Amino acid sequence: MAKEIDVGASQMGVEILTNKGSEENPTKSIEIQKPPEKPYTIDDHSKMIEAMGQPEQAAKLKKQAVDALTEEGKIMNDNMTEEEKSKQERRQKSRELAAEYNRRQESGEDVTEFEGTKAQEPNPSGLEIAMRPKAAVHIMKVEFPINIIDEFNSHIDDVIIPANVTAAHGLVGQISRDERSAQLTINHNDKGVGKQFSDVLLKLGETYMEKVTGIKSKTAMETMWSVHSYEGDYNPIHDHGTRTPMGLSCILYLKVPPQIEKLGNPSEEFDGLNNSSGAVDGFTYLSWGVNGMRDINMLRPITEEYIKPVTGTMLMFPSWLRHSVMPFFGEGERRTFSANMSVVPDSKISGDHYRKHTPEA
Repeated sequence: MAKEIDVGASQMGVEILTNKGSEENPTKSIEIQKPPEKPYTIDDHSKMIEAMGQPEQAAKLKKQAVDALTEEGKIMNDNMTEEEKSKQERRQKSRELAAEYNRRQESGEDVTEFEGTKAQEPNPSGLEIAMRPKAAVHIMKVEFPINIIDEFNSHIDDVIIPANVTAAHGLVGQISRDERSAQLTINHNDKGVGKQFSDVLLKLGETYMEKVTGIKSKTAMETMWSVHSYEGDYNPIHDHGTRTPMGLSCILYLKVPPQIEKLGNPSEEFDGLNNSSGAVDGFTYLSWGVNGMRDINMLRPITEEYIKPVTGTMLMFPSWLRHSVMPFFGEGERRTFSANMSVVPDSKISGDHYRKHTPEA
């Protein structure tokens, strides 16, 4: 004999026949049930079969369903890569954290321990979201100890300036406003300071390549020179070239006049150059696209930057990066060191290398 169970017919997606007529006219009318509050499940179906007096068949049906789902899950798990398994585990952890966060928040419990976690505030849509910033250029910043800078400046004062071997014929710099203005060649094969400094730069170049691409590379020094700028001197927009298609260049700030040192940093203190005359005097300008500072208002990424020179700071970047130096006014020497090096990677570089080694924004 069948026993009554609580299984809504609407869960089975059927219409309900109701006897709303009189005894004389027992015509059955059709009443459409409301949409089910929950889907009709295997468990519901097995309960219905059990209620019909077939408990063995109900148990068998339920076991087959569980076994099938378990086997399907096992097959899926076996076919997943380690990366997919890791991603699945992170998703599950995120869902658990989100659920716990919501539970505590709704009950008024403390949720401070969730601060700083990615699951702190789950996306209201319930969808997974991941931002993908696209890197257009990699610029490596290196800080040299001041005693190294002092030694290098002494070498330039005692050896490079007296030798007076100009490098101006291969450079675009407009460095001529003062009798001391100059662009001077530094020998990277002199078996002395020049060679020692060249070796340091080549190692830094290899580090740059490994951080950007994840593969090892061979670097070779091509040219090194110093730039001695005084009031009114400047460097127009340009890039550098190397013998190999892939090359690196660098700028090291050796001396900075006090009137430049006291200026603020434009990337941190204001969003443009309007009403800011003199704010970037003596600064290095970098450009890797056509967008300016105001383009951020149209969701276009900024592709330019003004760099305030700081003694002991070096920037290393791809040789194609366009850059210039703004003129400055007043007393003092703005002294920099620059170099170009060719690069040959040990293996072919693909887009995957950049995607895997691009730092998070």
